[in-house]
Amino acid sequence: MKTNIIILFLLGLGINAGAQQDYLSREAYRDKVASYSQVLKQQRLNTLASTEARKIAMTGFLPKIDITAEGTANLNHLDMWNSPAGQYRPYTYQALATLGQPLYTGGALNAQKNMAKADESLARLSEELTMDQIHYQSDAVYWNASAAHAMLQAAKQYEDIVNQQYNIINDRFSDGAISRTDLLMISTRKKEAELQYIKARQNYTLALQQLNILMGVKPDVPVDSLSDIGTLCEPVQQLSFDEVLNRRADYASTEVNIAKSEAQRRAALSKYNPQVNMFLATGWDTGVAYMGQTVVHTPIAGLNVNIPIFRWGARFKTNRQQKAYIGIQKLQQSYISDGILEEFSAANTKLTETEQQVKTAKENMALADENLDLATFSYNEGKASMVDVLSAQLSWTQAHTNLINALLAEKMAVAEYRKVISE
Repeated sequence: MKTNIIILFLLGLGINAGAQQDYLSREAYRDKVASYSQVLKQQRLNTLASTEARKIAMTGFLPKIDITAEGTANLNHLDMWNSPAGQYRPYTYQALATLGQPLYTGGALNAQKNMAKADESLARLSEELTMDQIHYQSDAVYWNASAAHAMLQAAKQYEDIVNQQYNIINDRFSDGAISRTDLLMISTRKKEAELQYIKARQNYTLALQQLNILMGVKPDVPVDSLSDIGTLCEPVQQLSFDEVLNRRADYASTEVNIAKSEAQRRAALSKYNPQVNMFLATGWDTGVAYMGQTVVHTPIAGLNVNIPIFRWGARFKTNRQQKAYIGIQKLQQSYISDGILEEFSAANTKLTETEQQVKTAKENMALADENLDLATFSYNEGKASMVDVLSAQLSWTQAHTNLINALLAEKMAVAEYRKVISE
């Protein structure tokens, strides 16, 4: 007997473990959607490309080595190809290896480096913003599927309630205890309940298809278990607006864009500053006309200096132009800040209001349950009319629908708040 108890206990553990594996939590669904998201993968590749672009910009500070070779032949004098030394030969050639090093580029290299760093930061922030949007989308789809399942259960329960009453009335009609009017009224309500269940089943099927597709699974793959729509919401962080701004990727992007615009201004002005470059070259060169002399190896060192003097005021106009672009970015930052404030205020309001909606909907559901029980009992006892029963049934299904919608609105309010605070 003791052995049997142990076996049953182990079997129970196995069943529970299997049920836990089949259960799909909101957090697990978030991870599945994020790992499959093609948009997020694109953003990550964009970040990788931006990182490589920054590394490329850094190479501008390093020496460069080039090897060049060139040869020409005068086709009109090919007969002089092997003429004696000191006489014209119809070909030339050169081969050079050059080491170049920029000494001062007017700030262009530093500006390009800073712009590349800004682009990399923007790519990372865009990836973070995409992740926030994916989390919100996955929460919305998840809770919509949970609500659709609750609607399906409510439709089934409503259909059972109507069928139960229909069976009672049909038996009474067969016994001649009631008129056909009551039977027709409950029959009509029975068909309405069947139609409501069919619609609920369709909505639930569509919600599951969307749930599966978003995480990269075939639409018809069954989902065994989701969190109930009535599950208590996890507490959210209560943050101030300044704290939210510091967490938002889109606001951080405005800071980076301002810095990038400043780097672009320096890059635009760099061409009006002095440029200094040095080079070392070595190789062989016959010259423009080759006279058959011995071509010697010639090392060369050079320094190139360019100082812009007069450009018709282009430098000052360029500076004003770039400062205008910086001003645009600062105004964009203010615009983004206002948008975040609007989202944050709306999210806080929805948190408070949806909590009250759920409370009221639960109270209304309790009243509808009591009203349906009372109306059904009274009708069965001959103390109420069929109209009272149908009205109570309608109130019950409406109350149940309102409760599920309120619970869904509460879940979506929490999801929206988490998106706003970038959680």
